[in-house]
Amino acid sequence: MRTGKVARIADRVRKELGELTPQERDLAVKALRDALYEGFALDAATSDPNQMEACVRCGSIRIIRKGRGRDGSQRWKCMNCNRTFGVRTNRVMGMSKLKAGVWMRFLECFVDCLSLRKCAQRCGVCLKTAFLMRQRVIECIRRYTPVLRSEAGSCVQLDETYFRESFKGNHTKSAVFVMPRKARKRTKSLRKRGLSKEQICVTTGVDDTGRSFLTVCGRGVISKDRAMSALKPHIGRGADVLTDGAPAYVKPLAELGANLTQTDADDHAINRVNTLHARLEDFMFGFHGVSTKYLQTYLDWFQWLGAFTDGCGDTGDDRLLARQLGNGLYRIRRRDYQRMVPPYMDYWQKAA
Repeated sequence: MRTGKVARIADRVRKELGELTPQERDLAVKALRDALYEGFALDAATSDPNQMEACVRCGSIRIIRKGRGRDGSQRWKCMNCNRTFGVRTNRVMGMSKLKAGVWMRFLECFVDCLSLRKCAQRCGVCLKTAFLMRQRVIECIRRYTPVLRSEAGSCVQLDETYFRESFKGNHTKSAVFVMPRKARKRTKSLRKRGLSKEQICVTTGVDDTGRSFLTVCGRGVISKDRAMSALKPHIGRGADVLTDGAPAYVKPLAELGANLTQTDADDHAINRVNTLHARLEDFMFGFHGVSTKYLQTYLDWFQWLGAFTDGCGDTGDDRLLARQLGNGLYRIRRRDYQRMVPPYMDYWQKAA
């Protein structure tokens, strides 16, 4: 590493900044920051531009080389869907009209879990663009988050937590959604007390190594069928599972071949999963409520933070995120978010 050359460049930049006026210094620092961001974004493209394993649209491995793009990069053709693609197709930074520096500033905000309004202000974009950028990033990083899949001999703690159903957002111009109830303020109590159908259940599990899963699974108190659908991808045969006294876990875990041990909540035996719930509550508090149709998205974001960051946001987490985003693909379009309908609406249809 040429540390001497780097030191000379830093000294020269420091000297020239000292000769500028405060206004000129601010402009120079902004330009330097943009140059650094563009460099980080360039480093994010770690994949070999001349190698492609499968079609980015249909996933087929029957691909052939098909000419080159305007920038000289290699392009391919899929023999299944009969469409051509390049190294930038369906990749966020490649398909976006925003500059790489804007995305790098947004990634810093993303790691710091800032609100959308603060993200929009720092990145110089509108609120809708900041929202779409957040959804793009979360969709791309999902495949990098470790998935809990317990095996024989591993210990998993299970529990569930509940969130109030929320229709947060501006629905005045929506053509596909009608509010099923009157809008209420954040501090107003629920229409029904306790664990009613107006609360959304999130099944949670964490093992000895810290790997976890958080799955949205319906309304109200968890049932056997919903518990089975949530646990099947994560609990393997022979795993040791520790839960509270909820009866919904008994039959599903028996069918999955797991060894179930139930304990009283006052015994503090499932403190690991309770700690996870406390961290999740702190994470969600900063957003002042999350719409139910995006709840799973925010749970995936929370899991990524737990897997790849130390909670400080200053240890190169944004560079790691940039590498993951640079190679990430997205499927959900802007119009898909606009037409997205909240889940579990059959409850309100029956109530009407």
